[in-house]
This record gives sequence, C-alpha cells and structure tokens, in this order.
Amino acid sequence: MAETQGVQSLDRAFEILEHLCAVPEGLAIRDLVAQTKLNKSTIHRMLQAMMQRGYVRQEPVTGRYYMTTKLCTLSSMIVDGLDLVRVARHPMEQLSQQLQETVHLVIREDTDIVYVHKVEAVSHSVRMASQIGMHRPLYCTASGKAMLSYMTEEQVASIWQRSNVQAYTAATIVSLPELQQDLAECRKRRYALDLEENEPGVRCMATAIHDHMGKVCGALSVSVPQQHPLFHDMEQLTQPLLQAGSTIAGMMGYFGSM
Repeated sequence: MAETQGVQSLDRAFEILEHLCAVPEGLAIRDLVAQTKLNKSTIHRMLQAMMQRGYVRQEPVTGRYYMTTKLCTLSSMIVDGLDLVRVARHPMEQLSQQLQETVHLVIREDTDIVYVHKVEAVSHSVRMASQIGMHRPLYCTASGKAMLSYMTEEQVASIWQRSNVQAYTAATIVSLPELQQDLAECRKRRYALDLEENEPGVRCMATAIHDHMGKVCGALSVSVPQQHPLFHDMEQLTQPLLQAGSTIAGMMGYFGSM
C-alpha cells in the first residue's frame, strides 16, 4: 500500500513539473488545481518540497511558481557524460592495452564520483570491484581527488562537510587538513594517487579531464592490483596516463595546459 502511494505521489509531482515547464510565465496554485485536478494542500506540499530541492521558485509579488534551470543542469550533465564516454572509449582502450591494466572513466555527482566507463585488463585474472554506475566518495579515490584538486579550498571544505566521511581501509584519509595537503601535491604533479584508500590491495592513479570551457568534466584512472609489479612502482603509469587524459581533453575541445 505504501509503495503504491509513493508511486502515486511521484506521478503527481512529475505532473506538476510538466505543467510548470509548459508555462514560462509561471502558474498560481489555483491554476495547478484546475489543470491537475489535485487538491490545493497536495499541490502546496509538493511545491514546497520542490522549492527546497531547488527545482521551483515562487515569485514573492505575484505568488506564481516557476521552474528553475536545475533540470537543465541535470540534463546537461547527462549529455556531457555521454559525450565524454563516446570520445574517451578509444583512448581508454589504447591505454589499457599499453599498460595491461584496468582503466576507468568517472564523472562527478555532488560529493561522489560515478563510474561511467571501464576497460578491464585482459592480461591477468584479477577483476576490479568497480561497476558502471557505481558511486564512490570523492575524498578517498584517485579520480575524485584529481577533480577536487582543481577546486578552491572552500569548495573542497563544503564537499567534505557534506560527505559521509569514513575509513574504508586503514589508509583512508579521514581529516580535512590531510586531504588538503594531499590535493596540494596533486596540483604540483598533475595527477592524484589512491594508495589503497578506497579498496584494499588496489592502488590507482588518476588525472582530471577538462572540457571546451576549461571546466573539469571527469577523470581518467588506472588501477593496479597488489599482485602486479607496478603496485609499488606506479611512476611508470604517469606519462601514458597524462597523455591519454590530454588526448581525451583535446577531443572534448580543451587545448589548455592540464
């Protein structure tokens, strides 16, 4: 019964959003009541929830409700992510073949990274736990730290405060000053390291990827299992990784210095 009510509420919320999207000049609650046939209290409750999440705003003088551009932001994130995957596929395959290691592509979603593409190493039987669509925190992954390294200290602190900070392994960074120091090192060398901070027995190196606007749109990483000789000598990954990241950024329209 509760599940049915939840689906019904979600359907009503989408119906309200669709009506608001169709009228740029905004709608009053009485207009929404007439168009949706929902009662006033239900519509008011849903509008308040949408306002809290930033999807709707209310004009204080007229009382009309308007859609914000947040949906546009979400849709552009999806499109950008799909474009990034498309252009990154071939360079990722080449990098994986060159290094004989697993290569990941991620994008950022608020305080997390999201795996959007993966090329598994075929030279050994070790399989990474990562899966397409999986979320991991920014602060304890090489890819996440590569992206964080291009943010201001204030932005990093905000993300840290909103993250569920915990030690996934004995090596996980769990203090903001330590993370800030790590990010300072990332900026100097242009890549980030995850030395078993996210997954025991796995080390990663990552570099951020910029788009045509110069903004960080994702990150490229190489993962090395403990059984591999490169596990303790990851410097050999540096130039191939940075070159692949530069290639992908160039294909995204970025030609500045990474």
